[in-house]
Amino acid sequence: MRDMLRLGLILMAMSLVCAAALGFVNSKTEAKIALQKELARQEAMNFVAASLGDSLSFDSLSVAGLANPYSETGRALAPVEVLSGRTRVGYLFTAYRKGYSSVIETLVAVDMTGTIRGGSVLYQAETPGLGTRYANPAWMDRISGRDETSLIVNKDGGEVQAVTGATVSGRAIVYSVRDGIEAMRAAGLFEGAPAGGGASS
Repeated sequence: MRDMLRLGLILMAMSLVCAAALGFVNSKTEAKIALQKELARQEAMNFVAASLGDSLSFDSLSVAGLANPYSETGRALAPVEVLSGRTRVGYLFTAYRKGYSSVIETLVAVDMTGTIRGGSVLYQAETPGLGTRYANPAWMDRISGRDETSLIVNKDGGEVQAVTGATVSGRAIVYSVRDGIEAMRAAGLFEGAPAGGGASS
């Protein structure tokens, strides 16, 4: 009995030391990690928005009546206006939806008609070799040139070709982007009605 108590105390002491060490390391690296994430996000914003023009600037946007299609993920739809000089040329927004094993975050650039001009997966932790293939820029090109009316994966009767064996991840990306564009259109952010077409895949 005394040996069990001694072992229990040793394990508790080791756990406390490990927890304190992890807490210390976290306190020293948390700000650096946050900065690296923000720099990566800024780089992605510049890359994704490049198709909207040159000498771009970004400004956050408050939109009355903008629905939040991402509430189930605990995130919000927060469009950013993209300006070329003083002219608004489009928007950036991050779409969120639960994939196969993670909430996938997709950064999207749309022009003033609501047509996708670029996209990049910011975060995913999907199955290696399957769902992770959606992070490839070549796959993201499959949704460029489309508006919300043509964002339907082939397994559901649409034209956006999903990765074989990873349809759940593809649906998460495609339908989260569609939900964002629909909410932005309903809030009056785009010019005219959707074109109803899109790039073929």
